[in-house]
Amino acid sequence: MTMNFMLMITTAFIMAALFYVTNVFEDSNVYSMRKKALKLFRNNRENSHRFYLTLEQYITENNVWSYNAFENDDITFSEFLDAFKEKHCIEYSHEEEMKLTSAKLSRKQVEDFLMKLDYQYEFIVAVKSSIQFDAHRFKKQLTA
Repeated sequence: MTMNFMLMITTAFIMAALFYVTNVFEDSNVYSMRKKALKLFRNNRENSHRFYLTLEQYITENNVWSYNAFENDDITFSEFLDAFKEKHCIEYSHEEEMKLTSAKLSRKQVEDFLMKLDYQYEFIVAVKSSIQFDAHRFKKQLTA
C-alpha cells in the first residue's frame, strides 16, 4: 500500500512539473509573439503616419484635393486622406497599443493581432503603390 501511495505521489509530482514547464514555455512563446506584434504595431503606425503626411504634402503641392485619388474610383484625394487619417487614429490608438502591452492575451489572440498587423501593413503598401502609380500618371497628364 505504501508503495502505491509513493507511486501516486511521484506521478502527481511529475505531472505537476510537466504542467508547470509546459505553461512556462507557452508563456515565454506568447511573450515572444507579443513582443514581435508590438514591434510590428509600432512600425506600421510609423509607416502609416509617414504615408499620410507624404500624401497630404503631395495633395497640397499639386492642389489635387478634389481630383479622384484612384483611376477607377470616385473618391477624391481629400476624402481618401480624411478616411485614411481616421483609420490611422483608430487602428494605431493608444488603446490598441495597450492591448499588446498591458492585457493578458492568449496565444490565439496574439496570433490574431499579428494577422491583423500583417493585413494593415499590406494595405499601406498597396495603397501607397496605387497612389504613387496614379500620381505618376496624373503628372504625365499635367505635362502633356
